Amino acid sequence: MRLKRKIPGKIFAVRNVCLLLAVVLAFGAAAFTPAIDGTARAVDFDKACSLTVNPGSGEFSEDLASAGIVIDLYPVAGAVPVDGHDTYTYDFTGDFASLSISDQPDQDEWKALSQKAAAIALKDVEPSVKGAAAWEAIPDLSCGLYLVIARGGDREDYVVTVENEAGEQSIATVAYSGEYIYTIAPALVSLPGKEADENGDSMTSGSGEWIYDVETDLKIQRALRYGALEITKRLASYETKDPATFVFSVEAKLKDKTVYSDVVSLTFTAPGEKKTLIEKIPVGAQVTVTEVYSGAVYEPTVSAEQTAVIEAEQAANVTFENDYNETHKGGGSVVNRFDYHSDTGWGWTKITDEE
Repeated sequence: MRLKRKIPGKIFAVRNVCLLLAVVLAFGAAAFTPAIDGTARAVDFDKACSLTVNPGSGEFSEDLASAGIVIDLYPVAGAVPVDGHDTYTYDFTGDFASLSISDQPDQDEWKALSQKAAAIALKDVEPSVKGAAAWEAIPDLSCGLYLVIARGGDREDYVVTVENEAGEQSIATVAYSGEYIYTIAPALVSLPGKEADENGDSMTSGSGEWIYDVETDLKIQRALRYGALEITKRLASYETKDPATFVFSVEAKLKDKTVYSDVVSLTFTAPGEKKTLIEKIPVGAQVTVTEVYSGAVYEPTVSAEQTAVIEAEQAANVTFENDYNETHKGGGSVVNRFDYHSDTGWGWTKITDEE
């Protein structure tokens, strides 16, 4: 998954993410709702509602609790009674007055509406409820349609755009735990609501009693967070006969599983210091770096094996140092990378320390 941050006025694309969208269907088509006697309505529009937003559950629950997720609510439309029917429609007002919905919307239309509402809200609209605690009831809400934005409360750059394999783009928000990044879609929720049907859809045109204390579960996707490792190599003195090449084995494990394994090299033609950066190593991984080759004339002055733990916001670092051993022997090495191409088959490329 590749994510790109939002900067003012722009939302950038991210490719190859299949996002599970959390859209809570909440519409009642008057033509299909049961009529009731006279002007009496089962819906009590003067009754306060509450909303509890559960960003995720199940296998994610324990880790999600450390992600600092908070909830923003935006009132998108008010609830409008329908005479003689036990349902209501929507009055889109304020910043969302340009929005509309058909009489019988399907899931695709609701998805499109949630994206339009999010594009408006996340540009410059102030939510009516900001930074509410996830998994806890938000009280004293008026009847109507609300946009739910679940986000990491410890970051300002929480808005991203994701792109699925079909090239479709959508707005999402992110939250971070120690090891994972969670991607959450905006959701629309109607208050009050009714019990979900067998497909998990809650519709105001459905049968059953009205629910004024609504609880909704957002669908969420997570992926490993990645960090970087920097290897620093210092050569105290240099013997001028041959280039001095140093080869390092890099092994990273996360929860006893190998998540990265490779070799890198650094070549010197003079004394000094060089560095190489290895990216795309999962956060939290324990990395062991071993200097497996230092030529015939250079001796390590520190341990040939170093360890580090990958962090999220900065590159972890290990440092090695060698010195000339005065033996006047020669030596060198080459590191090759092997790649497969459908047209030409296997081939190899010599890797220099500039790569």
